[in-house]
Amino acid sequence: MAGAALAGAFAGLLGAAVEPSLRALLAVTAVSAVIVGAALRPVPWQLDRETNTRWLGYNDWRTAAYNGFALGLGFTTRIGFWLWYVVPLSAFVVADPVLGAAGYSVFALTRVGLSALLTSADVYVTGGIARARMVADPLALAALGALYPVLTPLL
Repeated sequence: MAGAALAGAFAGLLGAAVEPSLRALLAVTAVSAVIVGAALRPVPWQLDRETNTRWLGYNDWRTAAYNGFALGLGFTTRIGFWLWYVVPLSAFVVADPVLGAAGYSVFALTRVGLSALLTSADVYVTGGIARARMVADPLALAALGALYPVLTPLL
């Protein structure tokens, strides 16, 4: 949650530092790039790696803290879904560090919560991430598309 809150606050602060018309232009450009990317690539732009396995050697709270921080930032590991890009774009657009941190934190909590729920229920989803993308990718396109009407009046 700390990594997520920090990343969201930074994106919100960055958005607040940019003039509204320029912020809207940058966001529309980013939204367009992600939509094109989602249409052309099955896998999102990401660092295609797991968290650092050396952290497992600590055998204490640092293992969980470092992993949680890296996963909370989002972009430092595999993202898996184009829908993730809605999170930093929204934090940037709202231009508020507190709202940015809250949005990122909700996303991180949802990601961890759903994983914990599926694991505790011993649920195995056949088809894994490929099957989940059938739902997540159209949601990403719809969510990103919904940002256009919010941003265009600012241009």
